[in-house]
Amino acid sequence: MSSQPPSSRLPGLGTPMQQRGAGGGFNYPVNPFELQKQLEQGIEHHRAGRGEEAEKVYRAVLAKVPNQPDALNLLGVLAMEAGAHETAFDFLERAVAARPKDPTILNNYGNALSLVRRYEDAIKQLERALAIKPDMPDAWLNLGRTLNLAGQGERALKCFDRLLKLRPESHAAKAGVSRALLSLGRTKEAEETARDLIAASPSTAVGYVNLSNARKFKAADPEIAQVEALIASKDTGAKELRGLYFASAKMYDDVGRYDDAFRYFDLANKSSPGRYDPKALEVSYAELRKTYTAKFFQDRADQGLASERPVFIVGMPRSGTTLTETIIAGHPQVHAAGELETVKRCERDMADLVFRDDGIHKNARHLSWVGVEVLAQRYLDAIDTKARNAAATRITDKMPHNFQAVGLIALMFPKARIIHTRRNPFDTCLSIWQQNFNDAHSYARNLADLGHHYAQYLQLMQHWREVLPGRMLEIDYEDLVENQETVTRRLIDFVGLPWDDACLRPEEVKRTVLTASVWQVRQPVYKRSAGRWKNYEPHLGPLRDALTAAGAAV
Repeated sequence: MSSQPPSSRLPGLGTPMQQRGAGGGFNYPVNPFELQKQLEQGIEHHRAGRGEEAEKVYRAVLAKVPNQPDALNLLGVLAMEAGAHETAFDFLERAVAARPKDPTILNNYGNALSLVRRYEDAIKQLERALAIKPDMPDAWLNLGRTLNLAGQGERALKCFDRLLKLRPESHAAKAGVSRALLSLGRTKEAEETARDLIAASPSTAVGYVNLSNARKFKAADPEIAQVEALIASKDTGAKELRGLYFASAKMYDDVGRYDDAFRYFDLANKSSPGRYDPKALEVSYAELRKTYTAKFFQDRADQGLASERPVFIVGMPRSGTTLTETIIAGHPQVHAAGELETVKRCERDMADLVFRDDGIHKNARHLSWVGVEVLAQRYLDAIDTKARNAAATRITDKMPHNFQAVGLIALMFPKARIIHTRRNPFDTCLSIWQQNFNDAHSYARNLADLGHHYAQYLQLMQHWREVLPGRMLEIDYEDLVENQETVTRRLIDFVGLPWDDACLRPEEVKRTVLTASVWQVRQPVYKRSAGRWKNYEPHLGPLRDALTAAGAAV
C-alpha cells in the first residue's frame, strides 16, 4: 500500500491562538514558524530513512501541541512503514479528527484502514480524499488496491486506469491491473500485463511476482533463472527480495524441485515482519470458550434474527473454503460474497451496545436481545448491498477465520447455515506457509508456530461442536475432490436449496476470487492438491513435532 510521502508543505499550522493543547486549552507561546521548522527537520530525517530521529521530532511537536495534525499524520506514516498498522491507525484517526478535510491525511487514513482489512471504511476515506483532490496519484493507487481486496475488481481497474492517465509509466498501476485481471479470471491478460512489467523494468520484482501467480511454470522457462539472478544481485532491496523469494519458490514448486522451493519459501517467511504470540492466542480462545457455553445458548435460544440468507463457510485458510464457496455459487439462487470483514465489524460494534466494554470476547455476555438483533440486522444490511444477484436467497461469507466467531454467528442467526471445511493438517499448514499472507497471519511464518495455531483451532472447533450440536456441516477437502457429486449434493441440501447441475461445474462460475486459490478455482475440480505435503516431508519436522505435541498429527 502506498502512503502519502512526507512533504515539506504543511498546510494549516495556523496561528498561535489556533494551536490547542490537551483538553482544548491553549499552549502559550507556540510560534507557528518554529513549529513548521521543527516538522521540516523531522521530515528530513524521515526521507533519509532515520525513522527514530524523525519520530522523536514529531513527538516533540505533539508535546507542544498534542493534536497537531501534521505530526500525527507523519507518525502514522512512520508506523505504516514499520508495519505497525494498528499504531498507524490510531495516529491517523486522531489526525483526521483534527483536520477532517485534508486529502493527504484522508489518503493515509484510508491506507491504514485497508491494512487492517477494514476495506469498506477505507474506500469511503479514499473516495473523500479524491473528491477533494481528484489528481492525487497515491489515493487512486490505494483505492484501486483496496477495491481489489474488497472483491470489486472492475472498479479497481477503473482506478488504475485513472492513475495511468496521471502517471503513464506507473509500475504500481500496471501491477494493480495485473492483479485485478487475475482476480477476475482474465488470466491471459494478467499474464500479458505481468510480462509488460518485466519488459519495462526487468530488475524489479513485481512483474515476476504477478507472473508467478498467473501461470504454471515449466523447467525450461527463462524467468526461473532471471529471478535467481535478481535474488543474487546486490542491487535488490530487502522488500523486493521477499516477493522474489515467494515467486522463485512457487516456480520451483511448479517444476518439482521441492528442496529448492522449500529453501526459498523458508527465506521468504524469515524475511517477513510480524511475530506470533502463542500465549495471547491461547488466552483469547479460552475467553471465547468461557463466554459461549452451552448454557449461554440455552439462555438465549429465542434471540437473534431468523434469516436463512447468510451461509458461513469457515475453517483454516487453504482448507477448501474457496472451492466450497465456488461450488455453492454455481447455484442460480446464490451470491458468493467472498471473504467479508462484516462479522469482525459486528464484534467491534458490540462495545457500543453494552453498558460495560470488557473486550470482544466477553462483550457478548452483556448483550441484550435488542443488541443481538441490532448486530444481526447490520450484518444483513451489509451483505444485501453486496448481492448483485437479485434472485439470491443465499449469500455466502467465506472468511476462513470466522471459525473464531462461530459463537457470535450462531447467536445472531440461529437458523443460518455454517459449513466447516477441513483438510489434512500437513497439507493445510504447508499450503498456508507457502503463501505471502499479510501480517494478520503472523503464525504463518514458522512451521512450529503453524502447528501450535492449528492445534488451537482444532480445540476451538471441538468446543463449537459440543455447545452447538448439529449446527455445522463439516466436509473434508479430500472427500470433496474424490466424491465431488456426493459431497456437492450434501452441501446444496444443507443450505436448503433445490439441486442444480451447475454446482458440479465450479470452474464455470464467473466471480472475483482474491484468495491464494485464484488460479486453482478456474480449473475443474482436481485431486492434485491432496497429499502435496509429502513432497516436502523431509523438511516438516518442526510442524510434525508441534502437531504431535498437541495430539493433532495424522
